[in-house]
Amino acid sequence: MLHRVAGLIYGPLEHHLDHLAPFCSLMQIPLVLTDEELVRQARLYYPDLELLQWDCLEAPFEIVRSFDTIFYSTPRILFDEIFFIAEATLRKKIRTIWLPHGNSDKGHASYFMEGLKDEKTLLVYGQKMIDFLRHKIEKPMSCIKMGNFRHEYYLRHQGFYKATMEKLSLPYKKKTVLYAPTWQDGENSSSFFDAAPRLIEELPSDVFLLIKPHPNLEKDIRTEQLKLQNENHPNIRFLSGFTPIYPILEKADLYLGDMSSIGYDFLRFNRPMFFFNPTHRESADPGLYLHRCGRTLHPDHRLFEILIHDQSHLTAVRQETYAYTFGEACNWDQTRKEILQHIR
Repeated sequence: MLHRVAGLIYGPLEHHLDHLAPFCSLMQIPLVLTDEELVRQARLYYPDLELLQWDCLEAPFEIVRSFDTIFYSTPRILFDEIFFIAEATLRKKIRTIWLPHGNSDKGHASYFMEGLKDEKTLLVYGQKMIDFLRHKIEKPMSCIKMGNFRHEYYLRHQGFYKATMEKLSLPYKKKTVLYAPTWQDGENSSSFFDAAPRLIEELPSDVFLLIKPHPNLEKDIRTEQLKLQNENHPNIRFLSGFTPIYPILEKADLYLGDMSSIGYDFLRFNRPMFFFNPTHRESADPGLYLHRCGRTLHPDHRLFEILIHDQSHLTAVRQETYAYTFGEACNWDQTRKEILQHIR
């Protein structure tokens, strides 16, 4: 283990787990968690991950005492709100390095990415994220490319995840549609509450619908109601609390989404993609960049008639977009050395 360096998820931020857990495992550093449910999920789904657990009250002082550098998926300003008393008391300043929790097209119509303007170092997937950050923040930034490290982690543990997926008892003979909507953020990015009832109502008997809502959608009582109404449906499965994404993407025959970053992850498989456009943006809107890799659905479409349309003409577009987003396959051991050299 590399001492004095760790990853951190402070609080019940489930949507950060499938980013920081694979990263920390590949970096051979511990991940600090403060939420009991996240600890359970981390132990269940991420082999060879070293975990440290402190509650929210003790974590700031324990982290400042134990570590010099923290990898974190929220802006520095939020870290300082939690840790400034511990840092002042112990007279020690922790270095934080930002790790993205996905690569979506959200942020063009809002200002939350500007919250990264005070970061000293940013980890990014590839050139697409660098271009986006430079456009939004308009200042020189220190960026380190990581490539698709989550897929690298998945490949290293493919046997484990195959066994994990078998425990879900999904029907492998039916065509599987993965619907992975994002949450209803400040840009009104989610299609879930309009689209999910339609998908369920129109679902053909020969299609299996796998629904993976964003964890923030799970907090809405309407999501729970929809899950309960369909818990015995033979062709529908809600995947709640199942954090690793690549085992699910491997299973899916096609992807259906909106503004979720999972769409960019699905590019790795170069399979058909379909999108809802919940705010009815124009096709040239930069927030719809990924939509060029599939087909955008309209309210008057009969959904499952559209989902069988051929997309072979988009194969090259998806390959190019994946390369722009994640770059070429990298040597992770070399990437790890580069990151460690930067923080020493």
